[in-house]
Amino acid sequence: MNLKTGALVLAAGFSRRFGRDKRIEAVRSNEPMLFQTIQNLAPHFEEIIITLRSNDPAIADLVKNRFQHCQIIIHHATDSIEGIGTSLASTIGIVTERKWSSVFVFLGDMPYLKSETIFKLKTESSTNPRDIIVPKFVTETGHPVCFPSRFYKEIGSLSGDTGAKKIIQSNLDYVRFVKTNDRGVILDIDTPKDIF
Repeated sequence: MNLKTGALVLAAGFSRRFGRDKRIEAVRSNEPMLFQTIQNLAPHFEEIIITLRSNDPAIADLVKNRFQHCQIIIHHATDSIEGIGTSLASTIGIVTERKWSSVFVFLGDMPYLKSETIFKLKTESSTNPRDIIVPKFVTETGHPVCFPSRFYKEIGSLSGDTGAKKIIQSNLDYVRFVKTNDRGVILDIDTPKDIF
């Protein structure tokens, strides 16, 4: 039985509120935002799926060149314009093919997440392999969220701009909230002023 836990990074959005492609916008150390997000999680996972738009060959090449030392799988979500739910649903098939026992869903626009937070969440997941793991900063829930394989079918039925939050809400008996003092779990970048 394969007990591998992988990372899935959703980066197929269109940056409408940002005004330009925020994925390549420089953040800390002048790293493009998406690179910084991947850099933070890469030491913790053997395999990483990056979900991009269907018309993203340049971004795909940049990611593969920058992270040659990682097992990166690029997935182009053909209907990504429909929203995050559709992109996530289209990617879960690859997760199933890879036979991951669970998947951590990251957002490509959250570059401020601390490495120790990812380690803490992964530890919680391995201790409670049947539960959905959700980080919590003060009263707000954030990302990444870990879903065991028994929820893959539900994820595959998502559509439009509704993400996996409804799966969490409808399975609260199986959700384990993990308190953290890492504000990075709730800091997503929607506009240029969100960068610091």
